[in-house]
Amino acid sequence: MKFDFHSRQRRCDKGRGRRAVLTTVALLAGIASAQSSAAAEFRLQGSGTFKPPPPDRMARVPAEFPFSTADLGSGTWSFDAIFNDAIPDSDPDPYVGRYAGAVRSFRLTVGATSVELPVDHSEIVVSDGGLGFPERESLRLLVQARTPYGLLQVSWTQIHQTSSRMDLRGTPGLLASDALPSASVLANLPTDRRFDKFLLLRVDSPGQAQPAVYISSSDLGVAAAPLASR
Repeated sequence: MKFDFHSRQRRCDKGRGRRAVLTTVALLAGIASAQSSAAAEFRLQGSGTFKPPPPDRMARVPAEFPFSTADLGSGTWSFDAIFNDAIPDSDPDPYVGRYAGAVRSFRLTVGATSVELPVDHSEIVVSDGGLGFPERESLRLLVQARTPYGLLQVSWTQIHQTSSRMDLRGTPGLLASDALPSASVLANLPTDRRFDKFLLLRVDSPGQAQPAVYISSSDLGVAAAPLASR
């Protein structure tokens, strides 16, 4: 299901030929260096299970919601995200990195239905002990969309925190800074508790105090790989 809301050679003396070879080698080395430092796209893929919503929650699911009650009742889901690691940090906070537009595509599958979500309002947020929580680090990939039935949000979140309220800002923590970490860290940040990693699907409908849809689960396996490798 699609979610709608892109040769000829001249003879030369040996000295000139050597200079030409060296120039060519330097040029190729420069190109190779530029390519190695250029942006790269990566894929995050996760799949797992969740606890199906109870009947009273199922009754609140909007009629236009792309996932049916059978999908929600299946208790299985997965996501496939492609992101670019060259997006600059747009947050001036020295301990918070906000990378809006880093997510190039995002597919969510629940049960038997797959939905391509728009990524116009997506971001990756890296908190190196920032956001007012110096004892907590977090990574979040968020995709959200305004729909006729409310605000839809899907996020892959990971949190590392200490009970001693030790200041994790900077090198003392798992994240050395608020820079976008490697794809492997975005897939699996080391955490102390399994519930500190979770996939969330939420829909907030206008005029309703409780979410129309709320699913969260830590029963998920997530892996990362360069896009070119697939």
